[in-house]
Amino acid sequence: MNWQGELNKFLASAYKNWIISRRNIFTIFELFFWPMISLLSIGLLTRFLKMDDSMVSFLLVGAIALTILQVAQIDVAYVLLFDMWSKSIKNTFIAPIKSYHLVFGALLFGILRGSVVFIILVTVSRYLFGFDFLVGGLLPVLIFLAGIYAMAAVIGIAVCVSILTFGQKADVAAWSLSGLILLVSGIYYPIDVLPSILQTLAKAIPLTYFLEYYRSIFIPGPHHLIWGASLAAFYLIFGLIMLDRAIERARKTGILLRLSE
Repeated sequence: MNWQGELNKFLASAYKNWIISRRNIFTIFELFFWPMISLLSIGLLTRFLKMDDSMVSFLLVGAIALTILQVAQIDVAYVLLFDMWSKSIKNTFIAPIKSYHLVFGALLFGILRGSVVFIILVTVSRYLFGFDFLVGGLLPVLIFLAGIYAMAAVIGIAVCVSILTFGQKADVAAWSLSGLILLVSGIYYPIDVLPSILQTLAKAIPLTYFLEYYRSIFIPGPHHLIWGASLAAFYLIFGLIMLDRAIERARKTGILLRLSE
């Protein structure tokens, strides 16, 4: 295998997102404005309700996780969304690349942007709300972020599959899927308050277990990190298989041409 060639294919996907993003003024909103609004609204709510430290940590961990997830997953989705919006999606698949080049290359850029957002939010939460996100050390943080980025990749893959299956109407999935995650994965409340059917759904989402793991640093309790990591790996592999099939089906049905000029 030509490792230099493989690396270039990953970096090409990341570079493509970088070129498009730096020309888009709204990228600033994705990196600074909306993340700050999300954190400040939750942080000020904890002040208003005079919550104790455990509840503050529960909510701020969820708020930071959701923000990073949204930033990273949209970067993976952008790998086809930008092409669809510019009517050039067929050009992407003329190049000798595989689905994993697109996904992990875009995720690399998403990790970069997500890490910038993470540093900002952790700093603000410490100085404004007295919450030290890093109190457990570096390793738990890296594990937690790895789980978020894996979940972001899964959501981004789902969006790409939807685009190649349903066409332009599928771009709504880029924003609605993270809303579903917000509802059922325990971002702002424990999953045991959900109806039983939604609890079952929550237990099938890897982010639920990574939140449970990281919150156990602040609120001691059991966690099931291994199960969450196993689910994340399964969804990534399954998602890439489905994306390959969606690409082949789109070629045969002509969707690639209908989404291009």
